[in-house]
Amino acid sequence: MEVSKRIREERERTGISQEELARQIFVSRQTVSNWETGKTCPDVQSLLLMSNLFDVSVDSLVRGDAETMSKAIENYELERYKIRMSMAAAVGLILLGAVMMAILVARGEDLHSPLYAIAVLVLVASVAVSFIAERIERRYDIDTIREVQAFMEGADPDQISRERRIPKAARIALKMAAGAAAGVALMMVLSALMTLTMFG
Repeated sequence: MEVSKRIREERERTGISQEELARQIFVSRQTVSNWETGKTCPDVQSLLLMSNLFDVSVDSLVRGDAETMSKAIENYELERYKIRMSMAAAVGLILLGAVMMAILVARGEDLHSPLYAIAVLVLVASVAVSFIAERIERRYDIDTIREVQAFMEGADPDQISRERRIPKAARIALKMAAGAAAGVALMMVLSALMTLTMFG
């Protein structure tokens, strides 16, 4: 994105390091580095702080990126189905793994049984699938892009934040449920191992 080049140019023009810029706008040095390499996009508040620090307009920092931002949003809409399906698959795999573990423990299966290995592979697959979904989500940094775009168009970027609270809360709840299910499955495995060790 053009904004990454503009931030680097303005930072170098003012003669400050990434660390100093980060300190002055209350972010980490890694965050500044991610902006300058185009991995992520600065949010509206950071853009406002940088525009004051560099004594330039926000428009001059994001100039040329309007079309890129619109394209990123379009691409994200196409990818959103993949993200949802990946998250649904991850939750399904975690639940399947937990149910398999519960059945194996209830049946008193030997820990060396290939069925335990299959259950563990199912749980590992769930982690891999959720990691893929998270990477797709992070690649777009879509919430920030929408806020910046709204700000540049004169709309209220806080409205974007309010609109995404429910989906973000749902994502957090989904991750918590997945983590809890994985925790239950792990507890069952450890419980079975302890039972075999102590009484086997």
